[in-house]
Amino acid sequence: MQAADVPEILRLQAAAYATAAFEPESAAVYLNRMALAPDLCWVAADPQGGLLGYLLSHPWHAGKPPALDTVLAALPRPAAHWYLHDCAVDARARGGGVAAALYEAAHDAAVCRGLRASALVAVGQAAAYWGQRGYLPVDAHHALDSYGEGARYMTRALG
Repeated sequence: MQAADVPEILRLQAAAYATAAFEPESAAVYLNRMALAPDLCWVAADPQGGLLGYLLSHPWHAGKPPALDTVLAALPRPAAHWYLHDCAVDARARGGGVAAALYEAAHDAAVCRGLRASALVAVGQAAAYWGQRGYLPVDAHHALDSYGEGARYMTRALG
């Protein structure tokens, strides 16, 4: 993921979360995560360079995800969790394995960093997708206010 990708990332984000109960995140969030964890932020592009999808992630601690649209001053040290902040795929590429490829690339980088577990907040119907990848819901309702009703905090071991 590069800074030049951000306009297309914002387009994909707007389409993916058009009916969400939360406001879209700003470009500053994407630039922030890229600066803090560039090896854990990925895009998939078509042969012409158009974005098919993105995955934004970073090391974090367990139990309390960062609030949406929050710029982080720093990553926690030590951090044992890989936090999947956001993943979206263009409608024309859905079902083509883009999300899985992005996930695998970032997963491998997270494991190479020594991160031992993963966490995410599933919104909308995404909990079923992440459940198929081994994520299980964990009670964290107190930390999900910015994610909207129905958001689910999910975790899994890495390796």
